[in-house]
Amino acid sequence: MRCRKNNKSKKISVLLVTFNHEKHIRQALESLFGQEYDGLIELVVADDASTDSTVQIVTEYLHKDSRFEFVFLDNSENLGITKNYKRGFTACSAKYVAVLEGDDYWISPHKLQLQSDFLDVHWECDLCAANYFIFNEEKHEFHLRLLPDVCGFQLFSAQDLIADNVIGNFSTCMYRKSGLEGLPQSLFEVKSYDWIVNICMAKDRLIGFLKQPLSVYRLHSSGTWTGLSEMDKLKEQLEILPAYDRLTNMVFHNSFNALSKKLKRRITASSERSELILNKRRKIDYLPPFIVMALRLLTPPVLKDLVGRIIRKIKKVSYDKR
Repeated sequence: MRCRKNNKSKKISVLLVTFNHEKHIRQALESLFGQEYDGLIELVVADDASTDSTVQIVTEYLHKDSRFEFVFLDNSENLGITKNYKRGFTACSAKYVAVLEGDDYWISPHKLQLQSDFLDVHWECDLCAANYFIFNEEKHEFHLRLLPDVCGFQLFSAQDLIADNVIGNFSTCMYRKSGLEGLPQSLFEVKSYDWIVNICMAKDRLIGFLKQPLSVYRLHSSGTWTGLSEMDKLKEQLEILPAYDRLTNMVFHNSFNALSKKLKRRITASSERSELILNKRRKIDYLPPFIVMALRLLTPPVLKDLVGRIIRKIKKVSYDKR
């Protein structure tokens, strides 16, 4: 469903991707409607069959701001994240496409203007991302993805992104529509998150990365990716690498191969740590309960902390030598 305001051309489409985000969607929408941008904005709502009040909350904003033209995609069927993004990208019609996932939010009213200005003058880039805060909802902790040494921007290659997914989420990205149209269709036949989309975008181009933090990426247990354990994330990433290597016609094979070896080392190290912890617990289980309790009570907290730090340091040195 398209709610058209007028026939003037739009420079920016915003793809709002939602699925059961009623807890967070207002914050996302307020950050979007608070943008200081004078042009018209096409707002494509790609809801993946939410069963909560997400869509109803979005419709409350229909007549809030005359700059926005709403486009609601059919949400009668749950497509999954990959297919939902495929149709969302296709539905966007403006020159530039910014993404906002319903559980994230922007923290600068100038985000759309800054990124569109960057793409206007940097023809070598089909993607402009920006620094961001990661918010761990359970721990109520923020930390910055990259500590900016100076203002300005960096340029990254696909190889850089394979080695370290510094972009890390869709909500910090603005794309050229022409670049999205050049993505291989087979990309959407496998499980594809922001990482491989952005690698493919950078196959023959560079990635612009603004050092100023412009958004917040929220980590919470119900997130598609963040809900996985660290071990499951490592294993899933390792399993998908051969498909991603083929998607990019093996031109980054050496980079994917190096990452594969790194992931295998991390999985092995994590398994060994888990085994050590399990063995320790087994040994403690053999001790009489009163001895275990006495040891816990009599060991000073400072000593516990010191021993823990020493053990972690030893493990880190051991891992770094692998």
